[in-house]
Amino acid sequence: MESLAYLARQPILDREGKIFAYELLFRDSPTSDTAVIASDLLATAQVLENVLNSIGIQNIVGTRKAFVNCSRNMLLNSMFKLLNPKYFVLEVLEDVEVDDDVVEAIQKYKAQGFEIALDDFVFNSQFIERFQPLFSYVSYIKMDVVENTPEDMEKAAAYFKAKNILMLAEKVEDEDTFKRCAAAGYDFFQGFYFARPELVTGEKIDATSSAIWRLLKLLRERTTFDEFCNVLENSPEVAANLLKFVNADSQTHCHVNNVKDAVAWVGMRHMQEWLMLMLYARRPQKPQR
Repeated sequence: MESLAYLARQPILDREGKIFAYELLFRDSPTSDTAVIASDLLATAQVLENVLNSIGIQNIVGTRKAFVNCSRNMLLNSMFKLLNPKYFVLEVLEDVEVDDDVVEAIQKYKAQGFEIALDDFVFNSQFIERFQPLFSYVSYIKMDVVENTPEDMEKAAAYFKAKNILMLAEKVEDEDTFKRCAAAGYDFFQGFYFARPELVTGEKIDATSSAIWRLLKLLRERTTFDEFCNVLENSPEVAANLLKFVNADSQTHCHVNNVKDAVAWVGMRHMQEWLMLMLYARRPQKPQR
């Protein structure tokens, strides 16, 4: 069954006013300007499913970067291994608890070529102390102009630029704020002053949770490649999503037109991560037994 996939994108501009990247945002309705987010995990999973399986990253950002929100659960569950680091910047949410597990996950993503951003940073001793273990891996700090005073915006720019971290001012809503941040040395800017989030849509093929659970169960039972592919071929909605996912980045490989080649390209281990992403993007349900 087909339905509409949608998300929003908001441009991130450089000092010359050119689009450097987009932040990809969850939308729970094709007509809403904002979204009520009950779960960061659910929101990010739905954004990524729509990007990977329905719309395609190149159709959303072209050759630019895509900033995506990262909850603690998604960092630790390896969901972002499915993404192409050429496009995606992992934006660590401000409420993530930083411990050894998170640091290890960030180290692995950095080693895979991902750039890391810290979202909604507030320049105070509490934030600095909490996120200090990540500073050596971070490429961007996103400073919220609403939550920080003009003085703190300036102090933050000097503090982090000394660490070779690029600075992004977000929620910029007027020319005075833009000029003040530019004068302080900010590299990038995001907010209603430049553009409101734009809705992006695509056709979505809905796969049932029961079909996804059945395939996950096979993987956990260490099924054979052929048996897994046979079951997948008999789950047409899941198979269609897989082919769209594999063929979404046309610059990576030749077009794949059958399930076995698609599974071979993804790999059995990453198939579990892809299926889990689809499961996270659905409202919680109990697994089928």
